[in-house]
Amino acid sequence: MIREHILQPLLGGLGFAEAPRWHAGALWVSDIARHEVLRIDVCSAAVERVFTTPGEPSGLGWLPDGSLLVVQMEEHTVLRGSADALALYAQTGAFSRGKLNDMVVGADGRAWLSNMGFDYETETACSTTLVAVDPQGVAYAAATDLWCPNGMAIAPSGRQLVVGQSASREVLEFDIDSEANLGERRVFGTLPEGACSDGLCMDAAGALWIASPTTREFLRMERGGRISDRVPTPERHAIACVLGGEDRRTLFCLTSSTLSLRAARGTAEGRIGTVRVDVAGAGTP
Repeated sequence: MIREHILQPLLGGLGFAEAPRWHAGALWVSDIARHEVLRIDVCSAAVERVFTTPGEPSGLGWLPDGSLLVVQMEEHTVLRGSADALALYAQTGAFSRGKLNDMVVGADGRAWLSNMGFDYETETACSTTLVAVDPQGVAYAAATDLWCPNGMAIAPSGRQLVVGQSASREVLEFDIDSEANLGERRVFGTLPEGACSDGLCMDAAGALWIASPTTREFLRMERGGRISDRVPTPERHAIACVLGGEDRRTLFCLTSSTLSLRAARGTAEGRIGTVRVDVAGAGTP
């Protein structure tokens, strides 16, 4: 039996919220539509604008020195933030197509980046490349033939990378070797009919919480594909999620009234809700 949970409201009035991260006792998100990186005090729901970005921000991650990396979607670049300034860190345009999208940064400072591969609002789906950026800021192709790779997670060991695909029901997994190369892909699990992966995160049991925007729900998938838990969002699209809070047992769920980034511009329909879960978060994000 699949356990169902009720989403509790935390915050509204956002544009298009993406890439939630729990870091240093707060929730961080990118507001793509408003070109902002936000830090949210979840006790008071107070919102701090940390950076205003020149382009659309998406994936977020931190280098070992504590500086923040921010994806710029249309520009196919990663910016590095320190103090109150952003500077160019990496360029991925030689390998990424469509828009650059999500990102997860390992403990060694290596960043893994997804990209859409095509304009999902106007173009036919095609495969693309998963991109990595080494700790010196140099981008390279890490894996090929993925179908709109999207949310990612690194296991607590740092030796496995999980990648969701928005143009496929298959969630993929790769081993990361001692030289940070990806091994042969395997299928972690296949989502139910009609579902697809946007943002995701991992828990301490090795299961994944996955946002499925097409079926309007957050799903907990165990290895092999069994769905154990579900958070329905019937009138809204599930966009991304992360496990955080002091005990990492609060699932922060980002939702939107539209899947169109173009339509989200100038609106205030983005929301964040929460669910308390039994298994704490693990790995990155």
